[in-house]
Amino acid sequence: MLGPWYKRVGLAAAATAATLGLFVLLYAISVHAFAPDSDGATVLLEGQAMAHGHLLLSGWAISLDSFWTIDALWYLMADVAFGLHAVLLHAVPAAIVTVVVVIGVVMAVEQRRRATAIAAAATVVAILAFPAQALAIFLLRGPLHVGTALWCLVAFLALRRRKFGIGFVVAVLFLAAGLLGDLQMLALGVVPVFGAGVLAMGRTRDWRTGLPQVAAAISSLVLAEAIRRIARALGTFSIATANPIATFTQMVHNVKHGLHEGALMMGVGTTYFGIGADPRALSYTHSLAILVVGVAVMGTCLATVWGAVRGRPTVVGTSSEAAWRLDDMLLLAALAAPVAFVVLAASPDPEYARYLTPGIIFGAILAGRVVGRVAEGLTWGALGRAAAAVGLAASCCYAAGAAINLDQSAPQSSAATLGSWLEAHDLHDGIGAYWSSSIVTVESSGRVEVRPVVARNGHDLVRYDRNSAGYWYTEPFNFLVFNLQAPWGDVSWQTAVTTFGPPSRAYTVAGTYRVMVWDRTLRIST
Repeated sequence: MLGPWYKRVGLAAAATAATLGLFVLLYAISVHAFAPDSDGATVLLEGQAMAHGHLLLSGWAISLDSFWTIDALWYLMADVAFGLHAVLLHAVPAAIVTVVVVIGVVMAVEQRRRATAIAAAATVVAILAFPAQALAIFLLRGPLHVGTALWCLVAFLALRRRKFGIGFVVAVLFLAAGLLGDLQMLALGVVPVFGAGVLAMGRTRDWRTGLPQVAAAISSLVLAEAIRRIARALGTFSIATANPIATFTQMVHNVKHGLHEGALMMGVGTTYFGIGADPRALSYTHSLAILVVGVAVMGTCLATVWGAVRGRPTVVGTSSEAAWRLDDMLLLAALAAPVAFVVLAASPDPEYARYLTPGIIFGAILAGRVVGRVAEGLTWGALGRAAAAVGLAASCCYAAGAAINLDQSAPQSSAATLGSWLEAHDLHDGIGAYWSSSIVTVESSGRVEVRPVVARNGHDLVRYDRNSAGYWYTEPFNFLVFNLQAPWGDVSWQTAVTTFGPPSRAYTVAGTYRVMVWDRTLRIST
């Protein structure tokens, strides 16, 4: 009796320690990969507002990807536990990715044991827990749809069996929550679930087998719309104008551009965010990860089409119905991400590569499942030992690349320097260009509050009504800040003087920020 009990406790302790270690690693990678910005700070401020009773974010104006019911919920819990601190801009995304990796490992090792389970889990961990520098920037700089991918994974797990039970309810709730917070859930979660249900009908030649998935997809749309209508009636945030989609010409260009950006995020090649500090030769070992994910996706795609056309409900290496159901959902989600990139990337701006991140997540997990099956079919002969050696060597290279990047100095936040300067000069309530506002509020833990403004028609400064709350502007202000090296929203010396008149004094801080101070109070039109 003692032995099995002791083993279970030991296993749980080991799993807990591994999860905590993974979180610490991802947090460290995040700190060394980038300095947070106002996009992440805005969602943290959403969570803070919700923690203080503004659960519906009444008075806020947010874009379609508000992350209200996704990342903001994580920040709500973090704010309740720790208060408003800039460290949460690294800690919360690291926690989200930690859960993504854990669920990914659980999915990958399903029905696998011992060496095959290790091979499956190692595939997921090597790609997602030791991300290349470019991938780390998008994977850990929340909120960039990684939380949305996590909600998708929960729904996929819940729907892998053909039942209208608790799993169905969980899936509907998470899909609906994703839709309420990020419209990309439609492409990444709802459509793949619906499509997998249709494929299940084709595989089994029985419409009833795909009904739970089809019903879950439709139910989530209905539930999300009902909640949105109720929230609107009670008073919730308004949705700002959506960003334009790509033109047809840009979409054609995005096909090639997406392949390039995808390779960069997987660690091969250079771009404005670089390959990291690791040697170029080491970075090219990531080609193996690209090959494994690519073969897994293409192979699963062929197996899925063949299964639906020929009525074959099984997958090579397993006879479990849950296995091919999960494979189908992961496959369709992995393919949906590059499609979203092609449609939504309105320009060649590398920042649009964020739309590819969920695809890499789904692809890595699918690759782990396929690697486990392939490993199960290999005998421990020369081929098996060679495959294990290559996989181990590649994983060590990825870990080494992450370690080399961790050895570099972490980027310093100029917003933190600005916040400290403002606080030291008794300047606590101000306005500023978007990229110089909310991030300063968070970096100062709310001791300095800078609210975003924009120049209306290039003249008068007014509230920036995209990522802000109306009640922020009810208090008077006495200073304005903008970045001299990165002009934004026509917030400048000229538009400030046109709106408020000449300042009483002005300063240049950290070599890049211009701070204008008035001896009277300033009011902003909302």
